[in-house]
Amino acid sequence: MVRGGKAARLVGGFFGRRAGRFFRRARKREEITPRGFLRDARERGGFTWSPHTRRPPDDGYMVALTGHTVQHPASLLDDLDASAAAIDDYLMRRRSLFENDRDIYLGGWIEDGKLWLEPSRNVRNRAAAVRLARETDQIAIYDVRAGTTIDTGGAGGFL
Repeated sequence: MVRGGKAARLVGGFFGRRAGRFFRRARKREEITPRGFLRDARERGGFTWSPHTRRPPDDGYMVALTGHTVQHPASLLDDLDASAAAIDDYLMRRRSLFENDRDIYLGGWIEDGKLWLEPSRNVRNRAAAVRLARETDQIAIYDVRAGTTIDTGGAGGFL
């Protein structure tokens, strides 16, 4: 289980500084720490987080971007240092996806004993989100406000 304390503060500070260097427009007063969204992954089964604002989206529909999905053992969430390092590495390797588009978020969820990470686009209009998901063969989209998934009939796109 992810625990607070000195390690959480050190990793949170490390991760926050790294994200701040690469995503200059982040607003510190509203930021969510890695501890917060890693806790969400454990308690709610997943998280969505913006490297620009350091916040989850308020509304819209999340549609996965194909070709960028990675997986780790879910036990990674038990070690805050390792979790933060994996997320930092993921963001750095895919920096070009995130840095110029404020509608791209980092998403993570736990399924089949694995922590999955992938970028997703926040689309404001449901019909546009469903259309985009179908074009990329996505199984579902996520309705941020309702906190539910909406099936789109795909097979899962290209991981």
